[in-house]
Amino acid sequence: MSDVSFEQLHWNQLRKQFLLDEKASDFYEMAKFQLALHSTDYWTPYLSAWARLGDYDVKSVFESIDNGRAIARTHAFRTTIHVMHVENLSLIISATGPALFKAYRTDKYRKMDLLTDKEIEDLLGQVSSALQDGPLRTSELKKIIPKVGENVRSALLMLMGRGEVVRAKAKHARSNLTSYALLDKWVEGIKLELIDEKEAISQLIMHHIDLFGPVSVEDTAWWFKQTKTTVKNAIQDLGDTVVSVSVEGTEKYMSTSDLDIASSVEPPTNKPVWFLPYEDHFLKAFIDRSRFIPEEIQHKISPADKRHYWPTKLDEPRVMPSPGSRQTGEVRPTIWVNGVVIGRWELDDEGKQKKVVTSLYSKTTKKHLKRIEEVRENLENFVNSSLVPISGGK
Repeated sequence: MSDVSFEQLHWNQLRKQFLLDEKASDFYEMAKFQLALHSTDYWTPYLSAWARLGDYDVKSVFESIDNGRAIARTHAFRTTIHVMHVENLSLIISATGPALFKAYRTDKYRKMDLLTDKEIEDLLGQVSSALQDGPLRTSELKKIIPKVGENVRSALLMLMGRGEVVRAKAKHARSNLTSYALLDKWVEGIKLELIDEKEAISQLIMHHIDLFGPVSVEDTAWWFKQTKTTVKNAIQDLGDTVVSVSVEGTEKYMSTSDLDIASSVEPPTNKPVWFLPYEDHFLKAFIDRSRFIPEEIQHKISPADKRHYWPTKLDEPRVMPSPGSRQTGEVRPTIWVNGVVIGRWELDDEGKQKKVVTSLYSKTTKKHLKRIEEVRENLENFVNSSLVPISGGK
């Protein structure tokens, strides 16, 4: 640790996000390296890629998702929707699938916990059989197998947990009315090779440490929704491939090879500006984000009032308390200058022409204000020229 500064560790984390000079060649390489891109908002993967790649062929990416080529959309980490490269599916489903299956098998709200194992298997079998001839939406499944009724969604999610089903076609890139398909029929040539859950968890923890490190046990447990004991045991089993470092008095972990790389990282000459989208996968990898988001503005980056999410009235108050933000982990779109968050942006989504609206919470030089405005204009143009045309104009 004596040869590596805190600053180098910080910039190395951002280097691994393709936010510095090193860039992925295209969306597919970026998605593969980053493991999985958050897709709770269906535009987030496209915007995460733009922040790291600049302009790229958005229509081709949508068609890939919409036709099961190279990338797929399914539920994984923390039971939420992600877009991931098909080459990552086997490991991710092996590690996260059992927890996803259990979450919906024991769902008391939908009374799935009242069904017997035999009834569950019968339910899953009916849904799987209905999908044999191609993708179907939940409304179509309910018509084909009316006895399944309101249990269709739970059945689909449990089948996702087993790696048998993924989200398939959608009317447009922003539509949540997606259909569902059997993975082996949807993604040409795929052979899902599930491995032991414990081994998969250990491998994925290693990937988290390698991709996002230095990270704490609490960070990894949060990202993966595993117990801290599971994470600690996995780190111990990883042996010399992982090294412990002290970051501002907190014990964190990173891969041994990554530590060597960090020792040669130099900060950028000019202070870079980035606009990361809502629920970008980078900040979601940490429960403690204080090295990236100053404590005094965290409540503005994760506001509790949902009415504030889309600021059509620009004169409305922008400072609100955020009880529970540490538990939900939600992160609004962020503006970064020189490797830290200094503000927030939102998409004013009312009209056909979308507007990117910014709020800055830290003092900023005229030079950086000019650069922020340039990036804002570029992002606004990307949204309107690339995303809107493949999104049904909605």
